Amino acid sequence: MEPIVAPVTALIPQSVGILRLSGEDLPDLLRTIFPDLPCPLEHRRVYRTTPVFRDSPLDECLLLFFQAPHSFTGEDVVEIHAHGNPHNMRNLLSVLGELGIRPAKPGEFSLRAYQNNKISLLKAESLHRMISAPSYSDFQTAHKHYSQGKDHPLRLIQDQFLDILAVFFTLLDHPEGEEEDLSRLSLDSLGRRLLDLDRTLSDALTLTRKARRPYNGFSVLIAGHPNSGKSTLFNRILKDNRAIVSPQPGTTRDLLEGRLSFPFGDLVLLDSAGIRSSSDRIEQEGIRKSRQFLSRVDCVLWVASPEYPTPMDGLSGKSSQVPCIILWNKADLSVPSDPSLYHQMVSARTRRGVDTLVQRLKSLAHEHYQSTRVTSPFDSDRQVDSLRRLRNAIKRSLSFLASGQADLALSALEEGRKVLDDGVGTIPASDIYDRVFKLFCLGK
Repeated sequence: MEPIVAPVTALIPQSVGILRLSGEDLPDLLRTIFPDLPCPLEHRRVYRTTPVFRDSPLDECLLLFFQAPHSFTGEDVVEIHAHGNPHNMRNLLSVLGELGIRPAKPGEFSLRAYQNNKISLLKAESLHRMISAPSYSDFQTAHKHYSQGKDHPLRLIQDQFLDILAVFFTLLDHPEGEEEDLSRLSLDSLGRRLLDLDRTLSDALTLTRKARRPYNGFSVLIAGHPNSGKSTLFNRILKDNRAIVSPQPGTTRDLLEGRLSFPFGDLVLLDSAGIRSSSDRIEQEGIRKSRQFLSRVDCVLWVASPEYPTPMDGLSGKSSQVPCIILWNKADLSVPSDPSLYHQMVSARTRRGVDTLVQRLKSLAHEHYQSTRVTSPFDSDRQVDSLRRLRNAIKRSLSFLASGQADLALSALEEGRKVLDDGVGTIPASDIYDRVFKLFCLGK
């Protein structure tokens, strides 16, 4: 296949930048700009080399070579480790482009590994989940699926289903006559096995729904009335000017997202529109989202201020659906008449109390990841969709069995088998990229 290249590291100033290449006969192609490379290259060997283009040396690099078929993609794979200045990396990408090495699409390396039978589709999706996991526990689940492919939950369900299907075929071929009652009894037993499998699928889908959150990580919504200092606090916590800050009420119209990464997992911080009555339709939509997410996030950070000292009704106490921290902001200007109503005093403008607040949020996130053991047993929405369609096929089969239509019941199960084949990896080559790999990160 035609050679491809992608940056493995971000194009930002850093000590080392890495480019990954895959394709046929890469060493011969790369000697055009790496004239000091020996011939032939040794598999899994590192070379110190100087790329040269139009008689000008470009950099001093390390080049790693993995020979086909003993590489991740099954093709020749090369990694170029260069100095990580982004201009240098872009120049190397440009030079490689002049050699006919095109930029890789997201997930194209994994796609080639799948097409060359180096990894299964389930393993590829486990790999994607490993890379994008919001916490270490989620990473561990994905890594288990990746390293123990035969024990992937979808494969175990497939094995159980195929056992039932094989018995079904045997029973339908059972001779009629004196053993007809035995055949009928066996079909009843088969129905019970289908019910057991349906309950297994139901439990798995319920677990997946519980594990799924609107945001990929421990989510904290900064809420409050307009001009209470939410956006300033959002910027202070992230140590970045992500949100527009203005004395004009209603500046924030949509949810803004920022992340803090800790060893145990990510904290997703959300800045929301100020909650008030408004005739502006765009602001109304932002307020609607703010109210909607009050019950969908893992924690609410309500920002009170001298202008709006009273939190929204039902936000704290036993009626609250999620934990809530009520802050008194602008503590540099005034203090509340009853400090006991607030969990913490901060001043987003002067940063007073912000570091303490961050530590408090970090502790809540750590406690969340320590106590939350619910993780989805499946690695992608595509796999979950396969289970839903399999359940529908099983329910149709059970309905036909109940009415004595064994042939139609078997036909419904045959549809379920096709669904499972699709789920574990039998997908037409024409649409596999759009359905699976386009969501992967660049360079993987």
